Amino acid sequence: MDKNEQSKKKLPFSVSLLLFLIVCVAIAIQKVLFKGDMGSMFLMLWVIIIPISMLFGYKSSEMEEAAIRFSSKALAPCFILLSAGALISCWIAAGTTPALIYYGIKLINPKIFLVSTLILCSIVSLFCGTSSGTIGTAGVAMMGIGNTLGIPAPITAGAVICGAFFGDKMSPMSDTTILASSISEVDIFKHVRYMVLDQLPLYIVSIIFFLVLGINYGGDINSPSTQQLLNGLDSTFKLGFPAFIPLIVTGVLLARRQSALLSILGGAVTGVLIAILYQNMDVAAAVNVFYKGFHIKTDIPALAKLLNRGGVADMWGLAGITLFGFTVAGMLDYLGVLQTLAEKIIKYIHSPAGVTTMTVIFGILGNAISFSQNFAIVMTGTLMRPVYTKYNLQPKCCSRDLEAGGTYGALFIPWNANTVFAVATLGVSAGDFLPYIPLIYLTPILVIVYAAVKFKLAKIYDELGYVDVTDRLARDPEKLKAIS
Repeated sequence: MDKNEQSKKKLPFSVSLLLFLIVCVAIAIQKVLFKGDMGSMFLMLWVIIIPISMLFGYKSSEMEEAAIRFSSKALAPCFILLSAGALISCWIAAGTTPALIYYGIKLINPKIFLVSTLILCSIVSLFCGTSSGTIGTAGVAMMGIGNTLGIPAPITAGAVICGAFFGDKMSPMSDTTILASSISEVDIFKHVRYMVLDQLPLYIVSIIFFLVLGINYGGDINSPSTQQLLNGLDSTFKLGFPAFIPLIVTGVLLARRQSALLSILGGAVTGVLIAILYQNMDVAAAVNVFYKGFHIKTDIPALAKLLNRGGVADMWGLAGITLFGFTVAGMLDYLGVLQTLAEKIIKYIHSPAGVTTMTVIFGILGNAISFSQNFAIVMTGTLMRPVYTKYNLQPKCCSRDLEAGGTYGALFIPWNANTVFAVATLGVSAGDFLPYIPLIYLTPILVIVYAAVKFKLAKIYDELGYVDVTDRLARDPEKLKAIS
């Protein structure tokens, strides 16, 4: 062991907690008080985290290497962000989004629009296994229709997000669903079926929630402003079948389980071709839409707001937030901040409800520190999976709780990659849509309540109470096979 390794000390709980609080408070101040760019704050945090780490024997160079190495995990979310910007503008240029909005306004009853949005996004996400792909495609179109009907954007965004994340969570093709079941060592279909106990009643609650809001906010499709917008769309774009080809291409790619990135890019490039061949757009202008976004001069304010957006360039700032955020996450991970916090807190768990609560909390903290659902699920699952055996709880209890905190918990963190993507794509801040995602914030509460009252709490050995069965299970390969 070299001299540098010998000089390193494990960060005590107090310092780990301090670092975590510094990051959270700094971001909150920058976002809420200063209303500034979070990316710059993440970079400024370097001059706080690195000096503190040096007090415990770490070199500044190795901390920088850890930050850069971990930031490689941000490349995929960054590319998805940039591609989503291109998809938005290219679909507008191709007439895809205008056609969806045009026919959506004509066909959807405004009073049940929000419920329709919830169900549509749920179905798309369930069959495609991706919340980001759903938000970037069906979600964008529904936002346009909602704005036209006079429904506040945060409410429509809430319906989109609830549907997209519900379908993603319940889909056997979803990466987070696969990850949560894998890290918990439970069959994926057992995992999905067990989640029905909490997701089905809350999905019904969400339908009622959006039905009531829709009655209050449903717009009038016959109003002069709506008719002016419809006429503007009809006169600006050709709205026939070819306009839907980019949507079909994206849907087919997602249905064939291609990556969200490839599916979004495929839909964007197809949009460029349709803009040239069907909308008769200049070739150079259509290609530049991919990067610069779509822009049109019009005397209709609502039309300008709806169409003038998108492009890769529009997403660079948010991609920077994601990239810089991951550098901070890398340093905190290298210092073992979350592990230190977990080791301290686990000592105080004395019941199944405590196990569930800690799993949910660690999932949310993991999302806050790592900015990634996957990291949060892997870290929390690694820490908590053995604890469930100590309380005679089946692995599917762990995987369910992982999803409640690790998957849904991402939406509670404004700087998390998933939240940043939703904000960038839907054009609504996290603080604005948070009150309108009941499915997301009620799920962690319900699984904790279920654990507290021991409702359908699956035991490994039914004849025993909630006691440590680690040794017995190690000698019982048949039972181990049955529950995993």
